[in-house]
Amino acid sequence: MKRSVQVILTLLATALVSSTALAQINFGDDFESYPTYEGEVPFGTIGGDWLFFTNVFGNYPGCTDWWYNYGGDAPNGPQISNIVDGNTGHALNAFSDYNNGNHGDGACIETNVFQERVVTSSDYGTYTFRFDTQVPVELGVGVETFGFIKLLDPNNDWSLDLFNEVSTVTAGVKTIGVKLGPSEEGKVLQWGFANLASNYQASGRHYDNVTFAISGSGAYKGDLIGVPIPLWAYFVIAGLLAFVGGTKLLSRKES
Repeated sequence: MKRSVQVILTLLATALVSSTALAQINFGDDFESYPTYEGEVPFGTIGGDWLFFTNVFGNYPGCTDWWYNYGGDAPNGPQISNIVDGNTGHALNAFSDYNNGNHGDGACIETNVFQERVVTSSDYGTYTFRFDTQVPVELGVGVETFGFIKLLDPNNDWSLDLFNEVSTVTAGVKTIGVKLGPSEEGKVLQWGFANLASNYQASGRHYDNVTFAISGSGAYKGDLIGVPIPLWAYFVIAGLLAFVGGTKLLSRKES
C-alpha cells in the first residue's frame, strides 16, 4: 500500500510539473502567415481572430459626446487595418476608418484592432502585452495612437473596468502589464492597438512581434509558458501526504 501511494504521489507531482508548461493565454503573432494587402477587391480579413471596433464621438480632439459604434473582423483592406511589408517582414498596419464620412465633420473616430478573450479561473496570473512599433508616417495634428489592455464587464452594462495604455507615437518595443485574478473572471479581456483621428489626418502605425503571455516567462522567445498549479491539486497532495504519514505512524505502533 505504501509503495502504491508513493507511486501515485510521484506521478501526480510529475503531472503537475508538466501542467505548468502551457498557459491558457499564450498569444503570439508575427503576421508572417498572412498575405499582404495588394489592393484586392473585394478585400478580405486578416484572420487570426483579429477584430476591429470603432467608436465615433463629437468634439475632436476631446472625443466626448459619444455618437455610435460598429465592429467586426479586422479587414485586410483599404481601411482600418491590413498586412504590409514592415521593417523586418510582415507587420500589422492599424489606422483610422477613412471611409467614415464623419471624418469630414470634425468627429473623433476611435478605431481599435485587437484580440479578445473571456477570463476564466485558469487564466489567473500577471501578464505582459509586448510588441514592436514601427513609424511609417508622421501623425496628423491631434492624432493619438496607442497600445492597450482593456477589461469590460458584460454583467454591468459593458462597463470599462480597466484601461492600461502605452503611446505608440514613437517607434520601439512597448509593453503593458495586467494582473488577472478572481475579480476579473467572466470579464472580457482585450489587447491591441487604437488610434484617435479626425479630418482624414494621418494615423498609421505598424506593429509586429506581438505577444500576450505570463510575465517573465520567456514567452517572447517562443518558450513554453508556466501557469499556476490549481488549488485542487494542493488538496490532493496534502491528503495523500497525510495518508502516508498516518500509515507510517500506525505501522510503528503495531510494531
